[in-house]
Amino acid sequence: MVKNLVGYLVFFLLLGLYSALVISIGTDWLPDHPFVHLLYYPFVGLVWIYPVIKIMFWMKRRREGQES
Repeated sequence: MVKNLVGYLVFFLLLGLYSALVISIGTDWLPDHPFVHLLYYPFVGLVWIYPVIKIMFWMKRRREGQES
C-alpha cells in the first residue's frame, strides 16, 4: 500500500518535472523551425515511458518471501 503511494507520487513528480523541462527546452532553446519541432516533440513524447515502466514494475514487484 505504501509502496504504491510512493510510486504514484514519484510518477506524478517525474511527469511534472519532465513536462516543464521539455516545454522549456522546446520554447527557449530550440530553433523556431517546424521540422525541428516535428522531430523533437514525438521523441520526447516517447522518452518518458521508459522511466515510468521502471516505476510501475517496481510498484508491482513483490518482496522476497512474500506469498501471492
